[in-house]
Amino acid sequence: MDEFSFPFQPYDIQLNLMREIRQCIEQRKIGIFESPTGTGKSLSVLCSTMTWLEAEELRISTDLSTRLGEVHTKITECDKITTADNWETAVREKMRAQDVETEILEQIQSRERLQSRIDQARRGMVEVSRKRKAPARDTDQFLEPQDEAAPSEEYNNDEKSEKQRDSDFFDDVDEEEEKPLKCLKIFYASRTHSQLEQLAEELAKTRFQPRIVTCASRGTLCVNEEVKKLKLNHLINEKCMELRKNGMSEKEKVQKLEKGTTKKTKTCATSCEFYNSTQIEDVVNGVLSNKLKSTLEVSKQGKLSNGCPYFATRKSVPQCQLVLLPYQVLLHDGTRKAWGIELKDNVIVLDEAHNVLNTISSLYSAEISTKSLTLALRLIREYNAHYKLKLLAHNLLYMKQLESLTSKMLIFLNSQSKEDVMTMAQLARNLNILEINLFKLAEYMEKTDLCKKFHGFYMRLQKEEIKKENEKPKLTGIQKLMAAKEAEPEPEAEPLPPPKPVPSPLFSLKSFIDALTNKCEDGRIIVEKSATEAKFRFMLLNPADRLSEVVTSARATILVGGTMEPAQLLVETLSRGSIGADSIRRFSCCHVIDDSQLLAVTVERTVDGKPFQLTYQTRGADTTLRSLATSIQALIPHIPNGVVIFVPSYDFLFNFQKKMKEFGILKRIEEKKAVFTESRQPTSDVWDRFSRAAKTSKGAILFAVVGGKMSEGINFCDELGRAVIVIGLPYPNKTSVELRERMKFLDTQMPNGGNLLYESLCMHAVNQAIGRAIRHRRDYAAVYLFDDRYAKESTRRKLSTWIGDRTQVKLGFGEIIRKTRSFFEANSKK
Repeated sequence: MDEFSFPFQPYDIQLNLMREIRQCIEQRKIGIFESPTGTGKSLSVLCSTMTWLEAEELRISTDLSTRLGEVHTKITECDKITTADNWETAVREKMRAQDVETEILEQIQSRERLQSRIDQARRGMVEVSRKRKAPARDTDQFLEPQDEAAPSEEYNNDEKSEKQRDSDFFDDVDEEEEKPLKCLKIFYASRTHSQLEQLAEELAKTRFQPRIVTCASRGTLCVNEEVKKLKLNHLINEKCMELRKNGMSEKEKVQKLEKGTTKKTKTCATSCEFYNSTQIEDVVNGVLSNKLKSTLEVSKQGKLSNGCPYFATRKSVPQCQLVLLPYQVLLHDGTRKAWGIELKDNVIVLDEAHNVLNTISSLYSAEISTKSLTLALRLIREYNAHYKLKLLAHNLLYMKQLESLTSKMLIFLNSQSKEDVMTMAQLARNLNILEINLFKLAEYMEKTDLCKKFHGFYMRLQKEEIKKENEKPKLTGIQKLMAAKEAEPEPEAEPLPPPKPVPSPLFSLKSFIDALTNKCEDGRIIVEKSATEAKFRFMLLNPADRLSEVVTSARATILVGGTMEPAQLLVETLSRGSIGADSIRRFSCCHVIDDSQLLAVTVERTVDGKPFQLTYQTRGADTTLRSLATSIQALIPHIPNGVVIFVPSYDFLFNFQKKMKEFGILKRIEEKKAVFTESRQPTSDVWDRFSRAAKTSKGAILFAVVGGKMSEGINFCDELGRAVIVIGLPYPNKTSVELRERMKFLDTQMPNGGNLLYESLCMHAVNQAIGRAIRHRRDYAAVYLFDDRYAKESTRRKLSTWIGDRTQVKLGFGEIIRKTRSFFEANSKK
């Protein structure tokens, strides 16, 4: 075993990466690490972080014992001092030492309690306090069903929020054990649940056995069939809230038993059978005892034991050493708090971190349409009218402000005739809402669980409307006879399908109000108009503060990916978040392959000798497209199996293929290889058909779009991707409102900031596309960069190091053909 317990003999680049990560954590820094796909990145990160975690746990334990011994020695020495001159000093020193002793003992006891809890989980037991607390519930839940949406008391003394209620639901320890059990941990975040599951599988290849849990949404973890069938996450969340609200408390159940009531109440019948503290603890035991290591295993056990997997996962997080979680749980402040994620003194790993800035901007974006505003305004007015006698003065003030804000937003949107962009200050002036404190309004909505109350009110209104539609006027006996006599027989009508569930608009409204509480200069409001409706859209321009609050809270942060370059924009963003350059550590790995396994060339001239540069002005010209098509036709016969051709956009792709047909070139290419084209549609069998064809002796070509489905996350290893061709530099559309505003904002923050963003978006996309090929140590592929701008050193420096350092420039097309032929002949003999 090596120093990191790597499951195989590690390559030098893997050892270097693991050592860099360990040093970054030990020095409490922020690391930006690039490790190409196929170099064992995930295993390297897991082994280095787990090795550090083990060593740190041992160091803490040893340090506590050593410090306790030193403190005891100090107290003993102080007790021995009896002389008058030193006695007063000795007393003060003894008191300080006793304070330190208390602090150390608390830490030791906390660690012992945690170990005791883990031992209980392994035995499948949970110590239940003599006086188990009943699940805390909103006071509204003890009202009659028709009053479930009633307003709160003065909100400063309001009942507990949903998060607090769920916390109390799980609170089964004695009151003297107030501090929650928690441990040192690694938070490992990635983009998708499938990537997190793959990480868990990678961990299984090692000797490490940390307590592991994967955070996932209700949509992923829910086992209640009534809820799961709703499909959409926001509907699932609302239904979960509704069912938990309807469940009886332990106190109510006891009262029913004491009264001898056996008849099921309406409330009990519509509750969730899986929201049960005892059964949830059974699932938690499985996680903490390392018997349940994946979301699939947790879900299966939850269904088997009737314990909610979602809430079991949430409760397991504090005691787990490795927490796998999607980006949104880690990077969004509200979601992070809802999950109880504590970053202090822990380590963060952000995988595939090249897109972290865009991800944060997306997570903090919000929008609301005229349709949602209309429904929200109606609900607010009906709610205020219904509960006007119950609303206390403070509540009434905020409810009237909410009504006024919603009304003014709707009036403004309906009056707009074109799209517009404004700052938050401009929006406040345009809406004439300067007297409304949005921070206090957002806080009021949060602390009173207003969206939840409105959801109950909204559901009741929907039921009442359906009931009214189904009701028919009552007739007397004679009227019924006359009506039956006069009515002609009609075929029996088919029952109407149940109405589709619609999410409560208050959630969208609150998200938008929350967005407006960002710094004025950090965001923009976009007014969008379409033929059917208008909408407000909030766009976060400056993710620096949001990223900073995450990385500065943790002990260390590892930003790692296969294509982190160009990373200058990320570094500049961190510096805007008050993170100094000396706190940032950068490292880029080479690839595990050797030079003979990669042919990378820039194609600066086409087969007919013409300079090739695909710009906005030239990309539609017939001469440009004919030269490009002819060059591809000349190159393809010399490449075996699969070829992936990445183009800048779908519009270019469809026009290029149309022109190739007109030129007669597409038919000649199809004689050499089968041709497939990436579809705009989310579901398509193009990938499966291409994969089968690429493995044949004839091979296949796949035309795909940079930034599309095929350019990220798809594995073009071995025969599937013997060559990657990138056509042009895929710069984003500068006419986009979002891009234009982001560039303008960055120009105010740093010299040439807008252009830095523009270049970064383009080159990240190129690096991602190239990274689809060469996925393991024995793989090989050719990369062709069709555009003379790739020959510039400034452009090549923005390529991933393993590509940029190997890229050959200034080659004629004939020489490129000869090198291609030699490259594949040499590798086919290995």
